[in-house]
Amino acid sequence: IAHPSISPGDFVMQEVVTKHHENYMFLWCIKFINNVKRGPFAEHSNQLWNISAVKTWTKVNQGLIKMYKAEVLCKQPVIQHFQFGSMLSFEPQPPPSTLFSTATPLNLPPPT
Repeated sequence: IAHPSISPGDFVMQEVVTKHHENYMFLWCIKFINNVKRGPFAEHSNQLWNISAVKTWTKVNQGLIKMYKAEVLCKQPVIQHFQFGSMLSFEPQPPPSTLFSTATPLNLPPPT
């Protein structure tokens, strides 16, 4: 989780993102945000700007996982009153014991 030369405050600097985005998914996401949004980073991505003030990557990691659990995993009605049909079908998932046995690596498209 720790990095020898990049600190959490560095990801708001364009030159750090440009240099390291191909090696780190987090920086690839920051590059995507920088390409899509306009204006000061602190205004269009306030939550990420706040994260840049955290002292260590361990704390950033803990905070992001905690936020993901609270905002995504703990929300019961993720999809509610949604009609599945021929355009968007619903495929039941295998039992949890076999769910992770066929995992494939994450393939991200190159940033634009």
